[in-house]
Amino acid sequence: MTDSMKYTGAPKESVAHSEGAYAHPGEIFASCGNSYVEFRRRHAAEVVDYLTHLGPSPARILDLGCGPGTLALDLAERGMRITGVDASQEMLDEGRTWAKQRGVSESVEWRCADATTVGQVDGLGTFDGAVIADAFHWFDRQRVLMDLDKVVRPGGFVAVVGYRAPETQREWWHPLLVRLREKHLGAADLAGPNTPYIRPEVGHEAMVRASPFSSVSVLRADYRREYTLDEVVGLQRTFAYSSAATLGEKQEAFEADLRSTLSTVQPSGLFTTTLQAAVIVGRRPEPR
Repeated sequence: MTDSMKYTGAPKESVAHSEGAYAHPGEIFASCGNSYVEFRRRHAAEVVDYLTHLGPSPARILDLGCGPGTLALDLAERGMRITGVDASQEMLDEGRTWAKQRGVSESVEWRCADATTVGQVDGLGTFDGAVIADAFHWFDRQRVLMDLDKVVRPGGFVAVVGYRAPETQREWWHPLLVRLREKHLGAADLAGPNTPYIRPEVGHEAMVRASPFSSVSVLRADYRREYTLDEVVGLQRTFAYSSAATLGEKQEAFEADLRSTLSTVQPSGLFTTTLQAAVIVGRRPEPR
């Protein structure tokens, strides 16, 4: 454990609302698969280490909203057996290729399904734990947590992983990205082409505390990231609100504008920031 890690808790917050679901979840990240593998950074080593020790060894882990395996393949490399579930076949196809390149194909099963309906997916079996990495905000979270109560074994866990902890600083260049998206696409946040983003009303930790996994601990870990200009531009193609599919014919102008703006504010072409990752771990309370 490093000095940058700390465990925190928060008071329980009453949660009694139902969230909407996207009609076509498999289209949210259309066109993002290849760029996701190339430009999305893997999770901080401290986060992967922490997750590795939450369950037995080898653990059977369900990764919901797995994408191309950004977290799943790291866990597979640590000896875990992973079932990755994602609504995008494009993402899963990229994941299979990436898993083969990294030599962990035998450790990962890929299932194409809407994570919000995980309780209805045939033949999943049971798991020692479930991870949801930078994807929980796309789900009907209350429904997912209730379904996970059916597939996570007694003593198991649910871990909600975020590359950035809530209420902590974003990359210093993030406001520039927001202004450029608004310039080229308008002010509305999008969940892929032509679909408005449904913003969660309640924080992830409160949702977990109100679920069957209400015994909660939170890990926060500071880590440093550095990007080149090409990487910052390429990273925008991995987001539902600025993907090639979402921007369409505006992509070339958006990326040219982005390059010009970022080059002006950072002529070195290197973009460095310190972020704080978060892992919210929920377990079922111990019987009294």
